[in-house]
Amino acid sequence: MNHNKPMLAVIFTLVALFGARYTPSQAPEWSKANSAAKAAREHGEYAKAQALYNQVIEMQTSTLGPDSPAIAITLNNLAASYQEQSMNLQAEQAYQQALAILSKDPQQEVSLARTMNNLAALYMDMGADANAEPLYTRALGIWGQLTKKDNANEATSAIGLAGIYHSRNDEAAAEPLYLHALTLLDEEGKADTTDAAGAMVHLAEIYRFRSNHTDAAALYARVLGIWGQSGQIDSPQGIAAQAALGEIYRTEGKYEQAEPLVKEVLKVTEEKLGANDLQVAANLNNLAVIYYCEGKYEAADPLYKEALNIRESNLGANDPAVLQTAEIYAALLRQEGKTADAAKLEAQSARAGVAHL
Repeated sequence: MNHNKPMLAVIFTLVALFGARYTPSQAPEWSKANSAAKAAREHGEYAKAQALYNQVIEMQTSTLGPDSPAIAITLNNLAASYQEQSMNLQAEQAYQQALAILSKDPQQEVSLARTMNNLAALYMDMGADANAEPLYTRALGIWGQLTKKDNANEATSAIGLAGIYHSRNDEAAAEPLYLHALTLLDEEGKADTTDAAGAMVHLAEIYRFRSNHTDAAALYARVLGIWGQSGQIDSPQGIAAQAALGEIYRTEGKYEQAEPLVKEVLKVTEEKLGANDLQVAANLNNLAVIYYCEGKYEAADPLYKEALNIRESNLGANDPAVLQTAEIYAALLRQEGKTADAAKLEAQSARAGVAHL
C-alpha cells in the first residue's frame, strides 16, 4: 500500500519555548546559526544544514543545559533533514533524542506530538508500521486534550494511523480516521489541499471496495480536481485514480464519462512505460471494452488487436491471458461480420490452448 508522505513538522520559532527569558534583541548566538541551518535546508544544502544544526545543539547544551526543550526542537529539525535524504538511522536517533527531552516537560506537548508524527512517518517510510502505530495513537491522544487545537497536525496523525489500518485492510478502523482528518482540514480551510486529497483517495478506495460507487466516484472526481490544479494528475497515484474512476463509470454504463479518463490513462502509460508494456495492453483492453459496450466495433477492433499482440509478445501464445484476449477479439470480429478472420483466430487459439494443456 502506498501512502502519501505527511509533511514533516519542523519547528523554527523558539521564542515560545523560553517565555520571557529572551527577547529578539537578546537572542543568543545559536539562534543565528539555527536560522542559517533553516535557510541551507530550504536550498537543499543538507550537509551544511546538518553541520549547523549540530553546532546549534552544542551551543544550546552549554547555554541552556542538556534537557532544554530548545535542544529537542533542533534535534527534530536535524532529524527531518536526515529523513529528507533517506538517512533513516541518523533521523531515528535524533527524533528519539528529541522525544526523550520533550517527554520530561509537560508544557511541551505540542512539540512532543509533532515529533511523534515525524518519527512515525519515518517508521512508515522504513516499512515499520508496528513502530509507527503507537506513536500516531499517542499523538492523537495529545491533540484531543489540547485546549488550543492544532488541526493540521492532528489531521497528519489521523491520516497516518488510518493509512496503517488501511494497509491491513482494517477499513472499519481506517474510515472514521480519514473522515476525522478531512473534517479537521476543512476547519483549517485546507479541504482542497494535496493532504486532503491523499485522505480522500484512500477513503474512495474503501468505498469502492464496498461497491459504494456513488461516494467513491464523488471522492475520486474531487481528488482529480485537486491534483489537476497541483500538477499531480499524471503521477502514479493520479493515473490510478483516473483508472479507478473510469472503471466505476464503465461498470455503471456511463461510457461517455469513462472514455476520456481511460484514454488519458492509456496515453500517459504509453509515454511512461513504452508501447509494448503489459499495462498498456490492459489499458488498451479497457478502452476497447467501452467501445464494444457502445457498439463501436470498428473503434474497438484495433485496440483489441494491439492488446493481443502486446500480450503475446510478452507472455507467449500459450498464456491464459493471451488466449482469453484472443477469444474476446474473435467474438468482436464475428460482431463485425469478419467471420473468416474470427475463425482463423479461434483456430490459432485452440491449437495454442491444446499445446498449453
